[in-house]
Amino acid sequence: MPDVLLTNATVVSLDPQLPSADSIVIHGDKIAWAGGFADAREQFDGRYREVDLGGATVLPAFIDAHHHVMTLGFWMSQIDCSYPSVTSIGQIVAEVAARALRTPPGEWIRGRGYDDNKLDERRHLDRNDLDAVSPNHPVMIRNASGHMCVVNSFALRQAGIVRGTVDPFGGHVGVDADGEPTGLLQETAQELLGVPFLPTDKAELRDHLRVAGKAMLAAGVTSGHEAGIFSPAEFGVLQEAWAEGTLALRTYMMIRNPMLGALEGVGFHTGFGDDNLRVGSIKIVSDGSLIGRTAAVCHPFEHTSDPDDLGLAMFTQDELDDLVWRGHRAGWQMAIHAIGDRAIGMCLDAFDSALTRMPRADHRHRIEHCGVMRPDLIDRMARSGVIPVGQPPFIAEFGDGFLEHLGHERSQLTYPLRSFLDAGIPVAGSSDSPVSSYQPLLGIQTAVTERTMSGAEFAPAQALTVEEALGLYTRNAAFAAFDENKKGTVTPGKYADLVVLAHDPRSVDPATIAAIPVAATIQGGEFVYESPLG
Repeated sequence: MPDVLLTNATVVSLDPQLPSADSIVIHGDKIAWAGGFADAREQFDGRYREVDLGGATVLPAFIDAHHHVMTLGFWMSQIDCSYPSVTSIGQIVAEVAARALRTPPGEWIRGRGYDDNKLDERRHLDRNDLDAVSPNHPVMIRNASGHMCVVNSFALRQAGIVRGTVDPFGGHVGVDADGEPTGLLQETAQELLGVPFLPTDKAELRDHLRVAGKAMLAAGVTSGHEAGIFSPAEFGVLQEAWAEGTLALRTYMMIRNPMLGALEGVGFHTGFGDDNLRVGSIKIVSDGSLIGRTAAVCHPFEHTSDPDDLGLAMFTQDELDDLVWRGHRAGWQMAIHAIGDRAIGMCLDAFDSALTRMPRADHRHRIEHCGVMRPDLIDRMARSGVIPVGQPPFIAEFGDGFLEHLGHERSQLTYPLRSFLDAGIPVAGSSDSPVSSYQPLLGIQTAVTERTMSGAEFAPAQALTVEEALGLYTRNAAFAAFDENKKGTVTPGKYADLVVLAHDPRSVDPATIAAIPVAATIQGGEFVYESPLG
């Protein structure tokens, strides 16, 4: 197979040793060379297949450091309740009514993505909204955060959730003034439904994996950190796709902490597998969501009369310390979902305790999301080498709600990208898809503009340059998975995982970066997605 020469391009290498280039030579699945076109012809003497990119821009392909691919495919099959597709509870109810007409009685009707902060009614929907159109079906409408849902009376009866049902630890059953369940189930209360977060049928999961993987390749993503394997079925589907050569993304798996005991028994830890499917972190969820006001914070959320409105912690400090110690001792990279500053402090305490008991020079433990920060927490992260994995698109999609729930002052250190980089912390970029958009260019645009989709300023002092924002989804995301020598920059010897953009994001209006067309995606030297150059 001849080498491939990509030419007539603007190459943004993100490698300080290769500041500029217009051509790349690919040998097999690796980058063999990058530089000027005249030098390529001289060095390779015509022993290549030339591909003229027509002046497009080439970057290292995007790496999404925290997403849920099968969940994305599953959500794509449900009623889309997200803004701006849906702006009112009435629209959601109408969509449920339409779905009920073509769904056999007794089968679930599911919707996803509503944001109560953006609905005209400015509230969660409830069972009364749903009951009139769904007397014969259980209905679940999941919040955009993924950390809560609303169900109808049929689903409540089916689950045995009644007046007086006790809140599980780390969860809450919403009730009205008379103590009757409203249908709102927050955090672990969703488990009372007895319905798995994802289907367990492997054929269905394979279809969700295929659909979502294809969408992500079209967005320029070739690698992802799957942020929580919940069941053996999910692991089995990924392994089968890997064996068949149909796994769309190079996948770094996070295994949910309930599986830690079994993995301890066989001596498993981070690193097992290959560059297409590898066991990554043990994933722990330590608090809730910011948009749902369940993140564990140190000071009450705004607009509350309850001084105890501090969100929900999923573990006591002793429980979290024990989980982190068990994983750390066994050689795992630990990745903890923590959004509120109270939860982040608990995570850092657990990491510090484990590292004191058994120092590890290059542990690369992670805090997923790492939302509401303070200067002291940033200093602690820098000292301990903990990596934050943030979601810039949250600012675009949910930032108006963050400002309302936290107030302006606290928001200035919420998802603080500039502060992390200035402290020498290699913050990685991600989507948490399907919670927010899987399109990396939206995250890159938001990291540069620090504006919400309404146009409001969020935390302007945290804005990055375009190249710094690109680095979140390339170099830094690679580092968060111990992959910095394999991907993340256009560097000879690394995988030829590249994205071709119709325009250079450094030269367009920053407010339009998300609209740049992805012209092609290359994975291991193969064109896995192509569209006409814009």
